[in-house]
Amino acid sequence: MVDARILHTTAALREAILRLAADRPVSTITVADVTRAAGINRATFYSHAVSPGSLLADVLTPELDRIREDDAEARRTAAARGASAEELAAITRRGIDAVVEHVVSHRDIYAKGLPDTEDASLHRLLVEHFTVSSAQHIRELPTERPTMLDDVAAGFVAQGFVGAIEAWLAGPRRSRRSLVETITLSFPSWWH
Repeated sequence: MVDARILHTTAALREAILRLAADRPVSTITVADVTRAAGINRATFYSHAVSPGSLLADVLTPELDRIREDDAEARRTAAARGASAEELAAITRRGIDAVVEHVVSHRDIYAKGLPDTEDASLHRLLVEHFTVSSAQHIRELPTERPTMLDDVAAGFVAQGFVGAIEAWLAGPRRSRRSLVETITLSFPSWWH
């Protein structure tokens, strides 16, 4: 059983970093800012994280991991029953929609954090997440896919996905549906 104090501290840190990062870029957030907002001391902070950026990544990563797991499960189930290309494309779209929903739910954080040249933790978080997700997806594609360097293809897709999110957040307000549609149409033909 987890100690109630640890659960309380974890929740306080989560709330503090999300609130602070929604207000300003993570590079401008100090450990003192987080400890003050969470009502903890520095030693306690450092027992949970190494920096505000790493704390923010630790808070956001489980949400992205759940999206990846749901997508992988949907693909395994679809493959087991011999899903059509249309069904697989629908799974891809649902996965993209889930990621976009995650970004939208943390819009202020990503809008301030992705272009932050002083702390690239959010950019790195998304690129790493999408690279792992893309590599996993590529490994599970049918054997008739094109011959390519899987790690390079995964990196290409991941960087493009993050670039699309960054451009959408930086531009004029546009619908999330238009972002999902644009990303979906931008994927290579072999992706589905």
